[in-house]
Amino acid sequence: MEVLSHPQIENKIKRIAYQIFEAFLDQGELVVAGINGNGYELAQKLNEQLQAISPLKTTLVEIKLDKTQPRAATTSLNVDSADVHGKPVLIVDDVLNTGRTMVYAVSAFIREECALIKTAVLADRNHKNFPIAADFVGISMATTLQEHLQFSLENGKMSLELQ
Repeated sequence: MEVLSHPQIENKIKRIAYQIFEAFLDQGELVVAGINGNGYELAQKLNEQLQAISPLKTTLVEIKLDKTQPRAATTSLNVDSADVHGKPVLIVDDVLNTGRTMVYAVSAFIREECALIKTAVLADRNHKNFPIAADFVGISMATTLQEHLQFSLENGKMSLELQ
């Protein structure tokens, strides 16, 4: 069942971009970091919107981690430490479920002593096992543990489906 269509997701991304711009206006710059896969795809789209609507200097970063077994491998960034050290960071993912993936993503930036860390997700399922919350949310949905939210980007079209 489709929860959000392509135009609806585009609108959510625009709204979130304006909220981010307002929150980071005083910072002047922002590291937009997407968790590999769909999180990075959304980070790219948010970064494009931010560049279109704001004077913020943005740096796009990919966070590389194994979402199924985040402890098994090292979380890494595709930029040098100097590119993120002491800077404000926005971590982006598609769906926030238990919070495990986001915790590991945040830890990569804590090691870099970033000035500020905020989080953005397209969908928040409200099934937290870890004390993590999204600062910017496209849609918040209470789902059962058996249901699954799937974000997809195919041929330039985005969708969010409940499975």
